Amino acid sequence: MLAGVFFWNIGPDKQTATHHQTCGTFKRSVDLGCYVCNRLWVALTLDERCVVSSLVESESNFSSDATEVSTYGARTNSVQNCVTVASFTEGGLYGHPGCYLLQLAFNASAVLPPEMVPGRKYWRASFLLQQLNGPPPSNITERLPESTKSAETLFIARSWIEECAAKHQRCNAFTGEQGWCPTRLLDCGPFKNSEPCCRLIETDSISLNGPYMTLSHCWGRTDCLKLTTDNYAKLLHTIPLPLLPQYLWIDSLCIIQRGDELADWLREVKVMGQVYLNSFCNISAANAQDGNHTLFSSRNPDTLYPQTVDLTVDGHASLYLVSDFRFWETEVSRAPINARGWVLQERLLSPRVLHFGERQILWECREKDAAEIYPEGLPHKISRSAARFKDLAPDHHIANNNTGSNFAAYRSWVQIVRAYTACELSFPGDKLVALSAIAKAMRDILRDEYVVGMWRRYLEFELLWSVSGNRTGSASRPDTYRSPSWSWAAVDGEVNPSLPDVETADLLIEVVSLELEYSTDDNTNLVQGGWLRLRGALKQLMLVRHRSSNTCSYEDWDMFVNGEHVSVPTESSYGEPQPHVKLDALHDHFEEQNARDALYCMPARVRAGDNGSIYILILEVDDLKRGVYRRIGLARGWGKEVKEKFLARSVRGDRFPCEEYRDGLHLIRII
Repeated sequence: MLAGVFFWNIGPDKQTATHHQTCGTFKRSVDLGCYVCNRLWVALTLDERCVVSSLVESESNFSSDATEVSTYGARTNSVQNCVTVASFTEGGLYGHPGCYLLQLAFNASAVLPPEMVPGRKYWRASFLLQQLNGPPPSNITERLPESTKSAETLFIARSWIEECAAKHQRCNAFTGEQGWCPTRLLDCGPFKNSEPCCRLIETDSISLNGPYMTLSHCWGRTDCLKLTTDNYAKLLHTIPLPLLPQYLWIDSLCIIQRGDELADWLREVKVMGQVYLNSFCNISAANAQDGNHTLFSSRNPDTLYPQTVDLTVDGHASLYLVSDFRFWETEVSRAPINARGWVLQERLLSPRVLHFGERQILWECREKDAAEIYPEGLPHKISRSAARFKDLAPDHHIANNNTGSNFAAYRSWVQIVRAYTACELSFPGDKLVALSAIAKAMRDILRDEYVVGMWRRYLEFELLWSVSGNRTGSASRPDTYRSPSWSWAAVDGEVNPSLPDVETADLLIEVVSLELEYSTDDNTNLVQGGWLRLRGALKQLMLVRHRSSNTCSYEDWDMFVNGEHVSVPTESSYGEPQPHVKLDALHDHFEEQNARDALYCMPARVRAGDNGSIYILILEVDDLKRGVYRRIGLARGWGKEVKEKFLARSVRGDRFPCEEYRDGLHLIRII
């Protein structure tokens, strides 16, 4: 089923129109099975769905007549008060000539309380409209059962596993250690004369007769069953469970979680990467909120399938197939399980992942992505991220034997860090630990020194990370020490890592030396302290709230360098000043720091050309006498005027706090 919004006469220009004017019509369309409304619904967050549902219940004038789709597609520029908005664009702009792109927006400001609106995305769902000259593609499966707990669904899962094990060369190229297995496993069968159950086994005292699988799950806020020193002996005897693979590894049940002062956890976390790398397959409880929820789900199968629609384009009627352009992102990348920081390395290192999603099961291995509705693999035209997630895995890259300079692998690391920092950790202190297995694998490929989430070879570039988004309040620094301030690992929140570059001529800084103090002998693990010595040209800085700003976004700050106002207005409609200042954590003001000359900055990189960007590290003095600083942010400016101001030599530069001053450059220490 599709709503009437599709029966427009499409022209060559982008068109925007109201879609649903009320929560009532939107939710009614979802319940009636409209394909695009259901795809938009599943793209909403859980709290957004709850608000929409509660508003529907409270609408006093709600009636069956009010929920019809007759209000859809009204051409108007007044979309501010609509619940959802539609936009049509030529597909050629997205690499799909001859197609059209339909985007649906969720107008959070018209639905949610004001305090919930900031940071919400506007455009949520995208659909590709492909002209059909024959029947729909044959790679779409027949009608699915109404539950993923069905023989048909499990048959599809088994066929993926068997195909991968028999035919996929990359998936079967063994990258682990022959014969390796975890310290403990759950033995889940086979069963003969007893009810389905399993027991904890110690693998050094038993001979395994098959491979093992792993389970990724959300711990949630409820107290689920965990292995402790108190129940250890009992779980060695039996754990009542439904039918599972014979050997299964679950972190909560195969690592002691309480009773031994973390001794077992600290030992097992060092081999966590091997657990997943050597497994046969990872089972992902993608939609289960906690251990009390099932892997399986009920669904309305009719809302899952791409639909066909008659469209009139420039006066010519044609049949088009409407399919979710962001299918994989919606079903897998944004699943609750993949918001967990620990799960990123579980998903990346496992050779195969079977996702039990909210609406269907999905398959992900080193050679194939598939879903129940696309059992033979995703259609080519369905957009995924710039690279398949599995292509970011360390085994996908082959290091250069001569130099170890593998730029593809470095770029993959940048994408991994960006995805990882967007995830959540129940314990912020796990920031480096939960990424350590991938870091170890990548270190072997890059043949480089790992430096608290970054790499020594291109460290000057990697120091130029920034927090994501427009709002500096989106990131914060933890209460407990975790990393030096110059690493992205020192902040909680999503970051934009800096890409390494072959060209080093535009660098204005040099890392002279560094030292890190680790909690263990593992340099991908917990850090107790550290510093680096950086050479560059210091500038004295003041940061002043921009006079027209009343929020804490990146454009809030005017920069004064060596007493001169260097910020200039941009040409945007907001006219905010640039350089744009991205603070690592929220600051209301810097009056106290400005008064005691505690802020400095250091131009770090400049791109060629008058319009090329300049990147500036923002620092705060920690020890005036010894020239010790902490990083507090990054600024980016552009244009000849701005660059000349930052690159001019400081008249009183010899008086700035530093270890050494020579030829206009300062040697400082950043902690």
